[in-house]
Amino acid sequence: MEEEKVGTPSSASRGNNGSDQCPASVSPRARIVSVASNIASQPLHNSDPRVWGVLTAISNNARKRHQGINIILSADEHCLGRLVEDVRFQIDSNSVSANHCRIYRMKVTNENMENATSILLKDTSTNGTYLNWEKLKKNGAAVKVCHGDIISFAAPPQHDLAFAFVYRDVLVSSPVPDNAVVKRKAEDFISENKRLKGLGIGAPEGPISLDDFRSLQRSNTELRKQLENQVVTIDTLRSDNRTAVERHES
Repeated sequence: MEEEKVGTPSSASRGNNGSDQCPASVSPRARIVSVASNIASQPLHNSDPRVWGVLTAISNNARKRHQGINIILSADEHCLGRLVEDVRFQIDSNSVSANHCRIYRMKVTNENMENATSILLKDTSTNGTYLNWEKLKKNGAAVKVCHGDIISFAAPPQHDLAFAFVYRDVLVSSPVPDNAVVKRKAEDFISENKRLKGLGIGAPEGPISLDDFRSLQRSNTELRKQLENQVVTIDTLRSDNRTAVERHES
């Protein structure tokens, strides 16, 4: 029997990042869920406070968009579709409606009567918008979107015609103000200047020589020994005094 040849996976069987995709035995739905979970587990940081979310393509059709695989959400409301005005949010396919859906954020009051922000999705299409395999009702009530949810256009996420994306919240990173950097540098300079002046460097009379520095080290060592001896002497006197008091009281 001829020995079977085993080779490395071809580029077609690997993800865009070079990592192996799910085995062929895994169902298309499980594969989409795995890809979405992997992407959602990677935190997004952005110093721009206007950016609140990102839609990242997870299906083949969505990844072929010439605008790129990420749709950045920064306005309070975005309309996605085939003929929307902003080309960044266009999906060029006849299966996608001209104005397919709206994704937006809204201030709401939670159960604890606290103000919070919810991300909402509303379908306005002919072929449908799906949230985690649930087809939304056209012009029906908006539904809440959470980090890691899958949003699909025109067909369920695992379908060949689908344009599927995973939604991710953005963690806003607070940039360090320029004046804070200047202040920190100034403090570091002052601290360093004090340290150098402690060695005589930068003093008005000029830097000290290495011999003078070693002489100072010896003087400090001798002074420390004298202080230690003085402490021993004081402790001895206190001990002698306690002994004398005890003898007197007895």
